[in-house]
Amino acid sequence: MTNKKKITKKKSIKVELPFYKKWSTYLYLIGGLLLIFLIYIIYRVQISDRKLFTLSFIPLLLGIIYENKRLSTDWKIIALKVLGSLIFSFLVFLPGKRERNYDFENHIEAWPFYFLAVFVLISVIIHDKKVVPKLTEGITLIQSISIIYWIFDYKFFENINLFSSILISVSFLISLYSLIHAFTYITLSRNARLYLSIWSSIIMIIFAVEHIFRVFDSPNIEETNILNGSIITLQYFLLGVSSMYILQNFFMLAEYLPSKNRFYDKEHLKDIKTMTKTHIERYSDKQVMKLDSLFCLLYSSSLYFINFKYQIIPRQTAIWVIILTFPYIIYLKEKIFPQEI
Repeated sequence: MTNKKKITKKKSIKVELPFYKKWSTYLYLIGGLLLIFLIYIIYRVQISDRKLFTLSFIPLLLGIIYENKRLSTDWKIIALKVLGSLIFSFLVFLPGKRERNYDFENHIEAWPFYFLAVFVLISVIIHDKKVVPKLTEGITLIQSISIIYWIFDYKFFENINLFSSILISVSFLISLYSLIHAFTYITLSRNARLYLSIWSSIIMIIFAVEHIFRVFDSPNIEETNILNGSIITLQYFLLGVSSMYILQNFFMLAEYLPSKNRFYDKEHLKDIKTMTKTHIERYSDKQVMKLDSLFCLLYSSSLYFINFKYQIIPRQTAIWVIILTFPYIIYLKEKIFPQEI
């Protein structure tokens, strides 16, 4: 006789908001006032002779909301985050200390960026643990392949100087280290996980800086044709999706750097120790399947080679698409071809 497996339904976990029922009336009131002010802003945008708003804001916002929905299935949580972001972002309409002639339209231009920045910051604070990107040998492998592609596509080899020499040497050495771990069964020690985790954060910050610069340097969506507009829309959406992780990676690296108020004193060293523990704990000590490592290598390198040769989409877009989609491809592979334990 075969043993029948009991199918148990997973209970969905809902985040309780004890203050929501108590303060719901006030929240609705605040929301109503904010809505009125928002309608007024839209009205001013419509009647203004200046271009105060760009459609690029929409895919960026949708990307942030998409990732928030993935982290929290409760729409009330997301709605409250949006409400909180609106409240704090409207502070941008207050006159500045050195602002002699108040121009409401100048504040309207700045407002969307303040709103998005606050939304991302609130999301990172609320999902502090969830937005610490979990790492495996496979993820650092694809990141290492991506940085090699980035170096080649940037043509650093054509202009060798001190900076490019250091960048190429460090990138290739640590990428080789990542490759060795991905294709062997060498134990992932605490130090190995720490180094690979920090390396991952450095890579993601490099990609993030270029991506942000390129995205905001691109023309407005409404000013381009359908093809270019679609690519720019995708770039903004990907930036929105990755924004929380970009910020979290920045925090995870910034902890090791001195600042004006602390320079490796007792308190700073204590914070560094805590962050080091976070880096180690976020990196899985489980070995990835070598077949998956090979698939990762073939998948990413072949797509990067095609894009390098034919320049189908911008470099930074290709990198983010491959990094963000590969975990889903592995997930689908495991669903279609489940591994027997």
